[in-house]
Amino acid sequence: MRSTTIKKFMAMREALVKEKAALEARLAEINEALGVASETTAAPAAPAPKRRGRPAGKKKAVAKVKRVGARRGPRAKNKLTLKHAALAAVSKKALKAKEIIAAVKKQGYKFSAGNPLNSLNAMLYSNKKTFKSNKGVFSPA
Repeated sequence: MRSTTIKKFMAMREALVKEKAALEARLAEINEALGVASETTAAPAAPAPKRRGRPAGKKKAVAKVKRVGARRGPRAKNKLTLKHAALAAVSKKALKAKEIIAAVKKQGYKFSAGNPLNSLNAMLYSNKKTFKSNKGVFSPA
């Protein structure tokens, strides 16, 4: 910083301090004339510490909604894993994902997920040693 900037700041601050003292003196005169106890003797309130997160008092009413990822009941008991059931379905001929789901359900596999296609796609695309994909048609590797 330049020294001229600092000098300007100090002069402005000094002027504000003098103005504040004059205003406080005038306020004391007014309070005396009104017969009100002086409020300037009280210490200024310290600012509240900053909080993290959502501001207090601005809470929105949130309706009770069931979470998307929340379990809806007990996990389904299956004799085969999804991997083995899908492998049995595509062993006869190459199938698309929706056809695999139909074949797996026909075998008696019960999905506990809300969208079984998501579970199946995750399994099909992650098991590259077991399944191979050719333009969305899956067959055993």
